[in-house]
Amino acid sequence: MKKLQVLLCDDHRMFREGAKRILDDEIDIQVVGDVSSLDEAAQLAVELTPTVIVLDISLHGGKSGLDGIEILREQCPATKILMASMHQESSFVQAAFARGASGYVTKDAAADDLAAAVRVVSLGGQYVPEFLAEQKAASSHLTARERDVLELLAAGHTNAEISKVLHLSIRTVETYRSQLGRKLNVGSRSDLIRVAKLQGIL
Repeated sequence: MKKLQVLLCDDHRMFREGAKRILDDEIDIQVVGDVSSLDEAAQLAVELTPTVIVLDISLHGGKSGLDGIEILREQCPATKILMASMHQESSFVQAAFARGASGYVTKDAAADDLAAAVRVVSLGGQYVPEFLAEQKAASSHLTARERDVLELLAAGHTNAEISKVLHLSIRTVETYRSQLGRKLNVGSRSDLIRVAKLQGIL
């Protein structure tokens, strides 16, 4: 099995070492490099073309992590950018996605959340913090988990693939998909995605 290759960029060594231990413990993820600056990340990203770059939003000295999103995406368009931050304000999350990030995880999140975020963005989905997902879910009457399933469906993944990413049984994924259909009053997968986009859920 080919592992998801991750590059860590954070100017705090403790975070890098902790994140590396967490991700390297996963059988499907491998940390291929960890650096402390955007310049180092840009150079290594070109050499390694990692699947995902976990990027600190508040890098010191020079450009910020937000600036780095555009730089790294331009150099490695196939690589997904997952922001890591202590900031929980929605304005930071929105700014990251506006620049082109695929996901946002807070540094006080559970260890499993970091690995899940890497998997979701690697498959083309968006990963948002639980607190933000709950805010969006409340406005759209969808639970945070239903949103996770919807994002991955919209990215073109099968129920079996979604079950592996979210560590759910296929039957549970099918249940979430049925609930989404009932809540949005649609039947088919294509209609589900179309209506979700029209309602601003996606």
